[in-house]
Formats: sequence, C-alpha cells, structure tokens
Amino acid sequence: MRLVLTDRELAKLFVMLFLATLMFGITGLMGMLVMQWVTRQRYAKDETAKHGISQVNASRLGGVVVIGLSLMFLFGWSLYGYQFDDIGPLGIPMWGWVAFLSTSLLGLVEDIDNDLLSPTLRLALLVLFFGITFVIWPEIVPNNIGYRFMDNAMSQPIIGWAVAVIFCVGFINAINMADGANGLIPGIVFIASVIFNSVMGALFWEVLSIVSGVFLLFNVISGRLFLGDAGAYGLGSILVLAGFYAVNTHRISVEFAAVMMCYPCVEVVMSMIRRRVAGRSMFKPDNYHLHNYIHEQLKTKTRSRVAANSFTGLIVACASTGVAFFGVSLGLLDATSSQWGWVFVAQVVVYLLSYWSLSRPVRDVVIQ
Repeated sequence: MRLVLTDRELAKLFVMLFLATLMFGITGLMGMLVMQWVTRQRYAKDETAKHGISQVNASRLGGVVVIGLSLMFLFGWSLYGYQFDDIGPLGIPMWGWVAFLSTSLLGLVEDIDNDLLSPTLRLALLVLFFGITFVIWPEIVPNNIGYRFMDNAMSQPIIGWAVAVIFCVGFINAINMADGANGLIPGIVFIASVIFNSVMGALFWEVLSIVSGVFLLFNVISGRLFLGDAGAYGLGSILVLAGFYAVNTHRISVEFAAVMMCYPCVEVVMSMIRRRVAGRSMFKPDNYHLHNYIHEQLKTKTRSRVAANSFTGLIVACASTGVAFFGVSLGLLDATSSQWGWVFVAQVVVYLLSYWSLSRPVRDVVIQ
C-alpha cells in the first residue's frame, strides 16, 4: 500500500480540509481526517469497480464512517447534558434504532467479505429485521397516506405489514443500486437529512446532515471513498423509516416523500422492467442505468474522470431530492401539500426522456 501522497492528492486533501473546516467547523475537520485515514487502509477495497463507474481500489467503508461519526457525535452531545426529546434522537421512536443498526451491521459484513453471505440470505435477513420491527412497532406502518383505498388496505394488519416490509427491502436495494456515482446517494442523504432536520427537529438529523455533508465533499473531490453496503443498508433503512413516520404524523405528504426519493425508486423499477423485457434476470446487476449514460456523456466533455463521475452524481441528486429541498426552501409548495404529486410525475417524464435520449447510441449499436 502506497503511504506517500502525490502532489495532486495533497492538493485535493488541502482543499477538502479547508472546505470542511470552513463549512462545518471542527466537526468537519475531524470527519475529513478520519475519512482520509480510512482510504489509506488495506481492507474493504473495491478491487473490481463493483459500483460501475467508481474508481478501482476505492474504499467501501464510507457508510461505516458516516454512521460511526454520527453516533460518536450523538454520544458526545449526550455527555454535555443534551436531553433527547420523547421521539428519540433519530426523530423516530427507539425501535427505529434496531432496524438501523441491524441493517448497518449486515451491510458491513458484505463490505468486508463480499462472498460470506449469499444474496438470498441477505434478502432473508433484511425481511427478518423489518418484519420484527413492524410487528413490535406497528404504528410506523403507513396507513394515513391520504388515499382512501390505500389507507384501508394498509390498515389491515397483515397487508400493511407485508407491504411495509417489501417496500423497505426494495428501497434499501434501490439505494444500493443507485450508489454508482460520486455524490449521488451521498447527495441524496445530505439533502434528505437537512429536510428531515427541518420537519422533525431531532438531533440525529442535524448531526447526520453535518457528517453526510463532509462525506459528500470528500466523495466528490477524491472519489476514493463511497458508502458501500453498510451505508446503503443503514442509511437507506433510516431514510425509509423516517419517511414512514413523517407521513404518518403529517409532517410531509407521501407525494413529497416520492419527490425526495424519486431517482432510486424510479431507477430500480425501470431497471427491473428493462431486464425483464430483455430476457435477463430482474435482479442481476448491470451498468445500463441513467447515471451510467450521463457519465458517458460527461466523460467526453471533461478531462478528469473523477470530475465526470462527481458531476453525474450531483446532477442526479439535485434533480431528485434537490427539487424537494428547493421547492420547500423557496416557499413554492409546503412539504405537506399533495401537489407534489405533479412534480413527481414531471420527474418521471424527465427521467424517461433522458434515458431514451442518452441510451439511444447504445440501442443503435445493438440494432446494427
């Protein structure tokens, strides 16, 4: 392992440290130094560019860093006498912690040893974790969505439990699948954390918005650290559970939640349909996602592979969760408005048109 940094790497590190300190203070500086240290370790390296356009030998432990630092800062604040409110530091009741930490540990096992657990076993464990969570904590199951037919169906214990488990498992896998460009899922997590902090006011979201913001800087500038399965599973689980809780308590509308998480949800559905039509397994990974095609276009316009990768992720994150953030911040729509449904429809149309346009050269080659 090379321990000495090149001049280019030193320049990047200086820029990252400066920006992190400027934007997030001593917390940002500490977080950036920890992230830099993690990338210099031998273990959990992505030796085969598993995530499509990520750099070879990038570390898969970004999620561990984000979650670990968030929990460490939460613990530190508690030592100074900070009193958590009734719904807990996650902004959701305590059972959210169980699913959050369980899925994070499952993802960490996958990051350390990719062959230890089979896909079937990982899927079964996710179903088990969420199944137990919703049995013990049935109040979190969405049954106050605002559409009578859906609310009546979700109010039935068995139906509500099954739909909630399937949705959570599917969402986590959507997050994992979309984590294929610098700044994409980190950007979504950062913006979503800021939004949840504003609508819930819980300490966890304030801390996560800071830590994920630092990670976003590191991810888009260096390209040497990404969330991995621990980040996709853990952060994906807490985002979906927080979304359930926020919808049930009328803090946000289901349409607003759909706009927030538009890209990973639409991408996973369209990928499954595309693979089925092509006669392939719906669950076999490939590199025919919209962010892959955007990256191919940007590679021809930039001389830096990392820049093309990072611009890809930032564009997608801003077009998805960024739309929700700016819409609320500018006062265009309230987070509880059902009119966000039209925004979601517009996002889907833009996705379909973009995919059709950018994938056209590939289709033409296949036809020829």
